[in-house]
Amino acid sequence: MVADESEKLAKQRPEEIARRYDNRAGYDLVSWRKVGLPVYKITVHALIQLHKSIPPIEEFVLKTIKAGLSSEQEIGGLLGLEFVLVREAIINLRTSEDIDLIAPDPSSKQVWKLTLKGERTLRNLKIVVPQARTFTIHFDGLLWHPHWYGQHLESSLLKPRELKQGMIEISPCQTQKPELSDLSLIEVDRIIEKIESESRRKVKREQDLLALKAIDRRERLYQPALILIYKAKEGGGDPQVAFVIDGILSEKHETAFAHSNGVKKHRIFESLRVSDSRHLVERELGTDVKQSLDKSETLKTEVTSVQTQIENVQKNIEQVQTDEEKVALEQKIVGLQRKIAELKKQQSSVPIRWLEVYEHRPLLEKVLNDSKERLLIISPWIRASATNSNLIRQIEKLLKANVKVFIGYGLGEEDEKNAKTEEKIQRLAHRYSNFYLKRLGDTHAKILISDKKLAVVTSFNWLSFKGDPNREFRDERGTLISEPQKIDELFDSYMKRFNEQV
Repeated sequence: MVADESEKLAKQRPEEIARRYDNRAGYDLVSWRKVGLPVYKITVHALIQLHKSIPPIEEFVLKTIKAGLSSEQEIGGLLGLEFVLVREAIINLRTSEDIDLIAPDPSSKQVWKLTLKGERTLRNLKIVVPQARTFTIHFDGLLWHPHWYGQHLESSLLKPRELKQGMIEISPCQTQKPELSDLSLIEVDRIIEKIESESRRKVKREQDLLALKAIDRRERLYQPALILIYKAKEGGGDPQVAFVIDGILSEKHETAFAHSNGVKKHRIFESLRVSDSRHLVERELGTDVKQSLDKSETLKTEVTSVQTQIENVQKNIEQVQTDEEKVALEQKIVGLQRKIAELKKQQSSVPIRWLEVYEHRPLLEKVLNDSKERLLIISPWIRASATNSNLIRQIEKLLKANVKVFIGYGLGEEDEKNAKTEEKIQRLAHRYSNFYLKRLGDTHAKILISDKKLAVVTSFNWLSFKGDPNREFRDERGTLISEPQKIDELFDSYMKRFNEQV
């Protein structure tokens, strides 16, 4: 059940994951990106000792029988063992066919003797000595200790050349590579045990790790993850950074990133400070939007508070003793869910509200399907990773339905793939008279307008959101406008820019 739930979470879209974790008290989720967490694949030379094939007491009993002793009393007296322990060891050795009752000659009394198998067992016990072995383990570069990823996560680790376009490399917590002194014998021993338990050998080798001798190789790898950037609601506080691995929030990686001064190292604070989403929308629409945005923010905070109450009640349900208590708590949850529905209804009625960072891409997909009269997109770049064949097909579908499509972009691309994508869109503009494609130069705001239904002012790059691994982290929340008059005013202002271009 737990494994199924984990697999389900891992398959969720990044936007769905970001939405699920947009519930941090006192903070807004302002950006998410795909990242590669640092991992080292280490080849380590070690000294191990294989476990002997039989327990120590049985080994000593076997040796005393080899020396000529036979009765349980003699063996116990020599070894200083209780009779019951000697009897148990003899039974086990007889069961394993290492000893048997044998009469030296027909007239003699039967005594315990080693069988041929017992002789082999004894010889093998004498040659169990420490052995040099080489193991390959993984080392988490952010947590800075050996880490067992298991077959599922280990297979997802990426080599540097396999990092997908737009993935950001997260720096290790230390500048130097892992040394032998960074490896805990206990942690490495646990990992080796897990490696042995998952191996395909029919007979598992039991062994003790005696010492780590040297590190032979260190290969840099990356674990795919999602980074979530949270900005304090009341200005001045430091941002918080979380990591989601395989659909699950990792508190250990968040703590390690904070302790290694990751916010400063990756210049997150400076990036957020210069990309304030409220200043952006006020520059485009004026300061009269403040009241609507404040109301939107208040409603969102109330929704988060009620969601937290529901989570607390759900935890209490698991602890109650009687059916009556359980029913009462379930009814309380129903009431809280109704309250959330009412708050969300109020949110949707606000003419100007915040558009969360995870809402952008689904909204773009929606307007590409639903626009009936006009669609305007302003984005600084046209990049192949975001403006793929599917998006171009959706644009052409709108054009065939006589929807007017306006795309304004700022900067050209030297990258060959991106340049080819730009050419594809230019060819589309030549084929359809209702497609207006203009290079507008650098633009701070990124705009999306669909009919008279909605407009968005944001710093989210509509046509390059899968983007650039060197791009700074930004506050990529936007403002969603549903007031027809303001939508028209914004559209008209950008039509002037379109008409000014040659």
